[in-house]
Amino acid sequence: MRRRQIHPTSGHSSRQGALERLQKAKSRLARPVVKERPAEDEQDELIGRLRDPQYCSKYLSAAFRDSAGTFLVALRNVASAQKGISKLAAEAGVNRENLYRMLSEGGNPRLDTLWAVLKAIGLRVSLEPASTKPPT
Repeated sequence: MRRRQIHPTSGHSSRQGALERLQKAKSRLARPVVKERPAEDEQDELIGRLRDPQYCSKYLSAAFRDSAGTFLVALRNVASAQKGISKLAAEAGVNRENLYRMLSEGGNPRLDTLWAVLKAIGLRVSLEPASTKPPT
């Protein structure tokens, strides 16, 4: 059985037309693709900056002003950048798994544990008045 063209009057497509379509497709593929930076690159960049103690103190202060959960996550980032969680846990006398749990957004560390972690990182806490209004 012979097959017939669907549109016998149009004939076969020319090779030239097929080549032109192929070249257009290739030129679309050859355009430079702008990639957005993945989150891992940003995290690596942050870890690099957190190796500076001055930057760490400002970073943690800003996180502390935001919320307790933000502060704990920021402290985990500082801990990873400074010493690594395993080494920090050993120096602070805390179980590594408990340290991860403590430094999560929903963590609830005891004050003495938090103090030990900050001391192992090489940071100390200072307090200042909430308002500049003189006492009456």
